[in-house]
Amino acid sequence: MNTGCFNLNRGGEYAIAALTRLALETDGKPGRLVPVRILAESQSIPKAFLSKILELCARAGLITTKSGAKGGVSLAKPASEISLLDILEACEGPYHRADCVFYGARKCEGPDCVVFCPLREREEDVRVSLARTTLEEMARSLKVHPLNDTIKTEQTLRRTDAARHDQGGR
Repeated sequence: MNTGCFNLNRGGEYAIAALTRLALETDGKPGRLVPVRILAESQSIPKAFLSKILELCARAGLITTKSGAKGGVSLAKPASEISLLDILEACEGPYHRADCVFYGARKCEGPDCVVFCPLREREEDVRVSLARTTLEEMARSLKVHPLNDTIKTEQTLRRTDAARHDQGGR
């Protein structure tokens, strides 16, 4: 049973995960490119699906993209200026109240509805929380996560692979 007012789909979850990883990889600074493959592999997201999600984020002005062998994605603005609400609305559309828990698609918009006021208040609490939580905060919490050693190891391996590639595979 869905108890929330906002239905978060897999695309929204993947967008938050990928952009959080992007913020971590770039120290939250715009303009630093990270290959889509790196984001997809590090978050176990199918690359083709992630590419579609990132396209939505680019259209919303959250990231920029560059095609080609040395291409990738970068933050369009500092991670401190991108909220989870920005990301979710880019991928899932405007945040809105879910259908009435009793009457389905019919929206209860008046004081006669016994759940109108409490649910509306909770919905607004969630919206405010999503708007206040930035990618910078998400990346900071990921840095201190117990799996951080795994993250550092992956980053070191990627840098080593990139250095080998730049030197002609030696």
